[in-house]
Amino acid sequence: MPTYAERLEALMDAYRGIFGPDAELSASVPDYQLLSVTARALDDLSQLVLEAYNSRNPLYASGQALDLLLPLYGLRRQEGETDAHARGRILPALAGNGNASAESIAAAIRQVPDVLQAQVHENCTDETNEKGIPPHSICCVVEAGKKADVAEAIFRKKAPGIGTYGTTAVQVTDGNGGTHTVRFSRPAQSPVNLHIDVTAYAGYDPATTDALGRAAEEYLESLRIGQSLVVPRLYGACYAAAGGQASAFAISDIRAECPLITGTTREKVPAGWNTRLYTAYPDRVVITVTNA
Repeated sequence: MPTYAERLEALMDAYRGIFGPDAELSASVPDYQLLSVTARALDDLSQLVLEAYNSRNPLYASGQALDLLLPLYGLRRQEGETDAHARGRILPALAGNGNASAESIAAAIRQVPDVLQAQVHENCTDETNEKGIPPHSICCVVEAGKKADVAEAIFRKKAPGIGTYGTTAVQVTDGNGGTHTVRFSRPAQSPVNLHIDVTAYAGYDPATTDALGRAAEEYLESLRIGQSLVVPRLYGACYAAAGGQASAFAISDIRAECPLITGTTREKVPAGWNTRLYTAYPDRVVITVTNA
């Protein structure tokens, strides 16, 4: 959605289109102040629309709105669970009823204690694919969880005759006492540094700065293994986390830097299929607040 500054600029362009390019619109001019009030009202309305939309979307809902959505998927919030982690359990809950599919294997792995994420990639061809996965094999990329428990879940859920591929090898014993080697991989962890520029208006609560930082951290926490960061989506996450303070500031810029890219980007940080992006507030999230 457009920021407050973008709305104000659009209104000023429209004004000059009517009264001429030389029309005076400095901060002390009443017409500028009227345009500013209008831009602020439009921005407030946008935030209400965004909050209402996000409250019905399980990928973005937070707080009580998310609590109301979880029962639709047979889930309840666990004690002390963050919004990001609760959102991450919705899709696995839907996939868990399958048999031997990549989705059902991933769902079974996610049920292993302490596992945070799991993605399953399959190669159904007769040749090794571009990811290095051998023919007729799967590669499970699993974040956290004891390796013996993870290997057991993979072995019990996968179809017979399907090979496993990965950098971690574990011996699993079947019901007849035979041993089998189950392989899987841990995701590569790639840190993301964020730079967020904020313009504060009258009534801005300094505590909002922490809320924005935590929102950015939680958004990256919600990214799946192999999911790229689309930087503009952080605007919505931050504004939604600000609640009633959303009209007291404007985010003018968000930039991201990561070892996977050169320099900084305002667009996208791509993640490899076996890579997990993450950030940490305040260590990797720098928020610069400038008073209007």
